[in-house]
Amino acid sequence: MLYQRTIEVSCPPEDAFAYVSDFSRVAEWDPGVVESRPLGNGDALEVGSRFELVTVFRGNRQRFEYVVTAFDKGRRRVRLLGEGEKARSRDEIRVDRVAGKTQISYEAEIRLKGALRAAEPLFGGAFRRMGDAALDGLQRRLAER
Repeated sequence: MLYQRTIEVSCPPEDAFAYVSDFSRVAEWDPGVVESRPLGNGDALEVGSRFELVTVFRGNRQRFEYVVTAFDKGRRRVRLLGEGEKARSRDEIRVDRVAGKTQISYEAEIRLKGALRAAEPLFGGAFRRMGDAALDGLQRRLAER
């Protein structure tokens, strides 16, 4: 299941990137995430940085461990891979300055595991709604900053 969306925010692109790429803050803007925290001791965000997220989908809690697989602060790009018991997620976030406005492009691909994989087509609408709720929350949160 693939989700793609671009939003505009009013803050500078550097500030938007610093905020959205720090997955320890996801619970602040994504209503589907009830907990998010860094794993490890490093404060610097870099390839290999890890985060634990606890999501809720249809009333069930699911723990994911995310790892940063690509990070380019200068180009404001980050890729993460999330692994959970029932699903795997690949996320890419890009922040650009376009016509004087800050745009955040978010792409997520989630694949269910095991026998659940056959049911993926049934969850497409729910996955899109979750993605929209997350990006709407991000847009609101950045407007407050």
